[in-house]
Amino acid sequence: MRRETRDELPGRGRTRRALIRLLSVGAVVATAAVGSIAAPAYADQYPSWQDVQNAKANEGAAAAQVTRITTLIALLNQEVSDTQAAAQKRGEELQAAEAAYDKADMRARDLESQAAASQQKADAAAAQAGKLAAQLYRTGGRNLTANLFLSGNGASGSTPEQLLSDLGSMSKLTQQSDRIYTDAKVAQNTSKSLSAQADVAKAEREKLRIAAQSALEAAVAAAKAAQDKLAEQQKQIVVMQAQLAALRDVTAKEVAGYEAGVAAAAAAAAAAGSGGLPGGYVGPQGWAVPAAGPITDGFGARPSPGGVGSTYHMGIDIGAGCNAPIYAAHSGTVIYAGPDGSYGNFILINNGGGIKTGYAHIRNGGILVGIGQNVGAGQPIARVGTTGASTGCHLHFEVRVNDQKIDGIPFMRDRQAPLG
Repeated sequence: MRRETRDELPGRGRTRRALIRLLSVGAVVATAAVGSIAAPAYADQYPSWQDVQNAKANEGAAAAQVTRITTLIALLNQEVSDTQAAAQKRGEELQAAEAAYDKADMRARDLESQAAASQQKADAAAAQAGKLAAQLYRTGGRNLTANLFLSGNGASGSTPEQLLSDLGSMSKLTQQSDRIYTDAKVAQNTSKSLSAQADVAKAEREKLRIAAQSALEAAVAAAKAAQDKLAEQQKQIVVMQAQLAALRDVTAKEVAGYEAGVAAAAAAAAAAGSGGLPGGYVGPQGWAVPAAGPITDGFGARPSPGGVGSTYHMGIDIGAGCNAPIYAAHSGTVIYAGPDGSYGNFILINNGGGIKTGYAHIRNGGILVGIGQNVGAGQPIARVGTTGASTGCHLHFEVRVNDQKIDGIPFMRDRQAPLG
């Protein structure tokens, strides 16, 4: 797995070089105005509150610090935008890879099913042919006509009409045996051909599974980078905006009050957590209902809704309202949280034992968990939206067993957390 560095993002090298030149000029101005104040490493670190306090002593130094901070904010916003764009691209690649795998998986399973049905037909025909062969053997084997004339079963005393009837019956029996044998051979050959095609399809499916896994790893790395950069932005911009306010406040000589305000805001945000959302219903087997609402679309073939999305629905749609909470269906680890092509914003949780659950069409800004985070059954993880190939707010819920998407309705019902 290869993770992009910040300098590899489009236009990043030019932006950073321009910033270094700009901030170096600001450092010269600040040093000339303040005299003994040493210029910090502007290109690699954010300004400290001491930098801000020192700059307030001189109008020129304060202006330089304002330039420095506003430029850093612009760069940070651009970095967030770049990482989110990279995550979006990787998400689209992930969705395409998963769609190719799903198609190959369906073909392989269909061929296996056809091969098994053909083999069952061949076995049944072979068994029937065996019974007819035994019947023919009991009635005289190869030469049925001679058997009718020479056997001691009273055939020689039969009337001509009875004899002709017996000959006709034996001829039909022989024809039926030949037909059944032919059918058995055809079914056997068909089964072998389908089995060979299924083997080829399974080999192709395995290649696509590996490709989908690689796409997932790339998408995870990109989403994690976007997640980390957004967290950095949210943390640093609050501080730098407060620093800007302190620099622009000509009546205040000290910045301690601004610094304290940022600390208080951070403490309040930490205390708020995810907002105290209530959990979904958790059944006795430890599985939870992922969202409240009726089932609006089931698993399987369907018309393409509104001309968008797949014609084979690989999940269950739950008609939850816009911004309604989405809950983890079972405890596990978040292995993906980010954009995923036609799924819009998507979360994938590894629930252990080869089982994964997916949650699609989450609203923008509605993902409440991060990659690598452990979650519990019924824990709020997101908010319902209509992103991606969606025609209205709802939750698209998926169950994957050994990476094969299955019908989630009986699965959840069996685990005493029924959907709908």
